[in-house]
Amino acid sequence: MSASGQIDRSEINGTVTDASGAVIQGATIVLTEESTGHSRTAVSGTKGTYVFPALSVGRFTIVVHMDGFTDARIADLDVNSGNTRTINAVLRAGTTQVVSVEADRGANLDKDNATLGGTVESVQIARLPLNGRNISTLELLAPGAIDTGTGQQASIHFVGQGIDDNNFRLDGVDASGIYRQAVKSALRLQFSTEAVAEFKVDSAGYTADTGGSAGAQVSLISKRGTNQFHGAVFEYLRNSFFDAQGPFKAKNPQTFRLNQFGGNVGGPIWRGRTYFFANYEGFRQSLSGVPQIATVPTQAFRQRVLAAQPALAPWFNAYPIGTTPASDPNAALVTYNVPSPSQENSGVMRIDHRFNEHDSMYGRYNIDDGSSVSALNVFQGVTVNSRIQNFVLEELHIFSPTLLNEFEFGFNRNTYLQAQNTGLPYNISITGFTPAAENYSKAQIPQSFSLNDTLTKVIGQHTLKMGVDLRRVMINEGNSVDGTLTYVGASTPTGIDYTNLLNGRLDSILVTAALTTRGLRKNQYMGYFQDQWKMTSELTINMGLRYNFFAPFHEKSGNAVPFDIPMCGGYCTPGGDFNLPDYLNLDPRVGLAYSPNALKGSTVLRAGFGIYHGETQLGDEDSPAVNTEPSTKLTSSNTTVYTYPSALALIPTTGLATTPRSMLLKRPISYTTQWTASIQQSLGHETTATVTYLGVKGTHLFRRSYTNLINPATGTRPLPQYPSAIDTKINAGMSIFHALQFSMTRRYHNGIFVSGNYMWSHALDDNSVGAGEANSPQNVAIPSADYASSSNDVRHTLTASIVYELPLGIGKRYMNTSRWADLAVGGWSIDNLLIGRAGLPIDVQISRASSALPDGNNASQRPNRVPGQPIYGNGGINGWLNPAAFSAPANGQWGNLGRNIATGPTLWQDDTAVEKAFRLTERNALTFRAEAFNLLNRSQYANPSSSFGTATFGKITSPVNSSGLVGTGTPRVFEFALRLNY
Repeated sequence: MSASGQIDRSEINGTVTDASGAVIQGATIVLTEESTGHSRTAVSGTKGTYVFPALSVGRFTIVVHMDGFTDARIADLDVNSGNTRTINAVLRAGTTQVVSVEADRGANLDKDNATLGGTVESVQIARLPLNGRNISTLELLAPGAIDTGTGQQASIHFVGQGIDDNNFRLDGVDASGIYRQAVKSALRLQFSTEAVAEFKVDSAGYTADTGGSAGAQVSLISKRGTNQFHGAVFEYLRNSFFDAQGPFKAKNPQTFRLNQFGGNVGGPIWRGRTYFFANYEGFRQSLSGVPQIATVPTQAFRQRVLAAQPALAPWFNAYPIGTTPASDPNAALVTYNVPSPSQENSGVMRIDHRFNEHDSMYGRYNIDDGSSVSALNVFQGVTVNSRIQNFVLEELHIFSPTLLNEFEFGFNRNTYLQAQNTGLPYNISITGFTPAAENYSKAQIPQSFSLNDTLTKVIGQHTLKMGVDLRRVMINEGNSVDGTLTYVGASTPTGIDYTNLLNGRLDSILVTAALTTRGLRKNQYMGYFQDQWKMTSELTINMGLRYNFFAPFHEKSGNAVPFDIPMCGGYCTPGGDFNLPDYLNLDPRVGLAYSPNALKGSTVLRAGFGIYHGETQLGDEDSPAVNTEPSTKLTSSNTTVYTYPSALALIPTTGLATTPRSMLLKRPISYTTQWTASIQQSLGHETTATVTYLGVKGTHLFRRSYTNLINPATGTRPLPQYPSAIDTKINAGMSIFHALQFSMTRRYHNGIFVSGNYMWSHALDDNSVGAGEANSPQNVAIPSADYASSSNDVRHTLTASIVYELPLGIGKRYMNTSRWADLAVGGWSIDNLLIGRAGLPIDVQISRASSALPDGNNASQRPNRVPGQPIYGNGGINGWLNPAAFSAPANGQWGNLGRNIATGPTLWQDDTAVEKAFRLTERNALTFRAEAFNLLNRSQYANPSSSFGTATFGKITSPVNSSGLVGTGTPRVFEFALRLNY
């Protein structure tokens, strides 16, 4: 679909000709929005072309008039989010009577650019079954989307890029999580399905008027009032009594209750001028927990540890008692669940006003308050309280039919408060056991202010757009003391060697003091120029240039100190910017669409190329701010051994961090280069099919690594005043993505809607995925050795959706019966959503002591590959990987196993809804709805444990959806709803 700009608008254009095909200049085209009666007028130019830019989402009617010709009337034109519709009109000589005609066969084709993306239409939002009614799941219906988790905003990737490359907008203004692009908290009503009219996803290849990041652009459009009062009240009910059991069963079976309820109303305040829309939705969930398998110490081993190291009693007493023996004689398995209640209250208010034919304005405010408990690990929970607020004020001024301006002011705020009340002073990580988490609290309050302005000018065959997008970002953050004790045990043929644990030898201890509130500030400046040139009635060329300047962060009180070894030799001057500015972020983009008349306008050939800049996700740009909280990591070596709690006396409580975080001051902004070619074909009956090839190359991607490592020749660190490796962030990664995408859509017509997408793709990278997903290379001196299939590489993805109203009852094709008979046979519909993907990559790793590695870096280490042994085991959940295929490397050597060498289980599920509407009056209906998610109750497994040498290695110990019973990847669950539409 075409993108019409950062600000939420769409477009209708076309050419006026006579019956011989000759263009008609000077024809008057009147466009009327059916729901409000508002009209706009255009005049065809010298080439017979006309344009209506900056249209709201809705249904329109066109009347074309020219003296000496019969007027042509084209009705029921649905304009979707960001969808440019080309409507060509043919006038015939005769009287001035109006003749209704149908839009040409190719009207649903994209004849203006080469964007890969799609619109999720209102009928899909309203009718498709969504587990938890989270609208983010519908993003999977866009071409290029990949579900790597549970179908939530934070687990949906597009075309091989990271989630932090995605950009979210609501009515044209910033609606991201700010600190992270995806909203950090697990809120589901942040954009209620009841308040969203539709949304579009531009996955790749979009034009210069769209951007803000290097990845997919997700734009939602809120509902608005019309000249008629409309509304609804509803309640959706879930109860575990009706649900199937998952593949893992806890000692106490889980119980689940879910109520979603609310209502909305919209209509005129001043008919023909002022309209309103209001919505409230509530969410109440009670969940005893999703069963998962934990690895815990046996009772006998627990007593051995406490006798040898009594200081570790808080952690070992916190572990639940195991119920099943494990392959390691000192470990046991237990299936456990963490109670996970949650609640939300969401509201939206929008008011639209038309001052006159030249000026209109609307304002919209939405808020979502939520509180939830989720599993921190298998036996501990974390509580999150959050609030999302978003506001927009937009003014549209039409200077003339060929010149108009859109201005928007927006505000976006995401409050995130986290509390872990575990009773433990620090995190503990012990090879072979499930980690136990500490008492911890965190507060992050990011907000942004946006100013957007777009000027559109039509000159002959050119539609010119010039725009600016300004954003002020403000992040306040703070947290309590944070620490981790790490005990590393060596893998042996009979289990883990726990000598270090029993002797109290820490591999490392990291303690970071509390972070008092820091205030981070920055600006983002973006502007673009775009020319949509209808060179001929067959060929349209889009040419554009976008400029992005991402100003550096600074701390408002100067309480931040960057750390950069190349430029500063360590700590830099306090209080400055967090990085040097990069002014060279120019993004040229070009696309063409060719629809030859020889093929009757039913085929479009498209091709495009562009560059797309986007900065590192903002949560990774705060390193200088946290360097002023004392942080120290002590790592044991062959000459120095640290034990708990005596090591705490060596950790300073004031001053700068002795284990600083480093992010290079001089770093380029990451970007992707994208190229695409496609063929789109109209199949008639509102149906189109598209085949697309897409390539995406990532450059200067975010990479996480370590510096100040041990020199194997001297056994010392380059900066001996810092006792350990230094976490370092740079922009030096790369990636490549190739895909063949097949799409088919039948627009909603005569009660039927069908859409489907299949993508065959391959994503490769060097452990860097876009703007924020990265792991340290195994050998930081040779990061290219980690080049392999991406952690988000999914070779096959499939989505399909169907809305089908049975053609029975009053006004339908069959059994057009009386009102009483209609109560039985009329109003039935079936809605279906099918989601599937191939397995995710598995990166087999091994826990090793720092002293076992030449450079002292034991992060992201892999074992050796044993020749002749198959990687996969018996394929079951207890033997997905074959332990005999791997071995521990010798001390002083890195493992030779490649990254992401195996693949996990596939995921596919079918969600179905059956609905019966009882017509009460002409405009009122009572609807009963029953939904089944994962109808066939297919077990949806997560990847197996990939930590070689542990008791659960190669075994699948959790479902893919371990956070709750909403989203994708759940066992079969039923939901029932009652709804009154009026």
